[in-house]
Amino acid sequence: MAPLTILVTAPSSQTVLIVGAGLAGLATAYQLHQQGYQVTLLEYSDWLDGFRTNASDPTSITLGCHHETKRVLQKLTHAQHPGSDRTIPLEFRLPTGQTVPYQSARLPGALQWMMSVFGFHGLSWHDRWRLFSHVEQIWEQAETLPADLENRTADEWLTAIGQSAEARERIWAPLAQWLTGNALPRLSAATFVHILSIVFLRDASDARLTYHSGAIDQRLLTPLKEILREGNVRFIPLAQPPHIRFGQDGIQDIRLPDGTTLQADWYISALSYQSLLRLLPERFLTRYAYFAHLTELQSLSEIVVELTIQSTNQQPRLLLLDGKPFHHVTRSPIGAREVVVRFTGTESALMELGENQVISAAQAKMTTVFPDLSMSDITSRQVFRENHATLLLAPGTARLRPLQQSPVKNLLVAGAWTDTTWPPNVESALVSARRCADIVIGHQS
Repeated sequence: MAPLTILVTAPSSQTVLIVGAGLAGLATAYQLHQQGYQVTLLEYSDWLDGFRTNASDPTSITLGCHHETKRVLQKLTHAQHPGSDRTIPLEFRLPTGQTVPYQSARLPGALQWMMSVFGFHGLSWHDRWRLFSHVEQIWEQAETLPADLENRTADEWLTAIGQSAEARERIWAPLAQWLTGNALPRLSAATFVHILSIVFLRDASDARLTYHSGAIDQRLLTPLKEILREGNVRFIPLAQPPHIRFGQDGIQDIRLPDGTTLQADWYISALSYQSLLRLLPERFLTRYAYFAHLTELQSLSEIVVELTIQSTNQQPRLLLLDGKPFHHVTRSPIGAREVVVRFTGTESALMELGENQVISAAQAKMTTVFPDLSMSDITSRQVFRENHATLLLAPGTARLRPLQQSPVKNLLVAGAWTDTTWPPNVESALVSARRCADIVIGHQS
């Protein structure tokens, strides 16, 4: 008996088949469904978005310049918790024990960053003056950024503009780690300069932090699925990965494990780069540099210690640490009587420790960072090891991250790891979804 071929929907309407129902896939489906497209999503348990977008990850602390994340959260009005979402300061915990906040001055134009830099006491006066002088010369076009920034590390660039070793260790290293997931000695200078410019050199509101309660699943994934299912968007759960069949004019169809084949006008991969590579024919890696570059991408590991503590009247906080052994900590209230403290680190020495040793290190750090919290009030201790926490953004990596339009004309690629100008995070995943939707809509108009 011949295999059954099914058109995703009636051929008179534009059809889209999305492979992957994580954050990027759901957001793409939502935007296309809102425009009247007929959308089908394929789900498989091993397909995880990764890069801080998995269901159990906490909803990120967003920056004011994360416009797409803000827009999506506002649209999911029934999932909002306005009483628990709040603005918090960006704080640096110095080795001296002092906590220093960064505050963006509410002033017009260049005055904003001038006063913000001079008012930030986390940097010494000499480091602040050197930074101010460098940015001012760029601003006034008396000097230009080096053309080889993509070939240099962020640490090399900071040294070149006169930032002291103390400034790099205490301020720039934890900031880079939190913003990009990468350490200064490995991070591309071009990537670091770009993200610093977006966050700190435009409107004062761009550097404003908003704490969002709940996990990714609670705030984004579940609300998106509910809307899509209410709109009769089709979800197809799979027990095994499907097989993509390519023809001369692009993707011909997708064959499911039960032999059924699905056809659509557009196909969108919303997978990790590792999962996408496993679905591609070997010849694509030699024929297209676009796909061959995916084999050169590298993921970075991360370890998180989560402590649940009985405590009242605790406000949410983010503290950037010196990386010994953790580079940042968040404190999140859970109801009125509990708080969750999450220590995050990437040091290789930390990764080599056993679970009890990692927990002991976190507890020791907690007593110094939050002395009002008591170890005797800890009710839960968990350790999470993530092998694909973020993407290595070393010099030369920018050219490896793919644009949304692939060389296969009816195949688009979404995901936090794609080329969105953002480090791999929730904002990047949602921007990639928006761009895929815009391409589909633009081709029809």
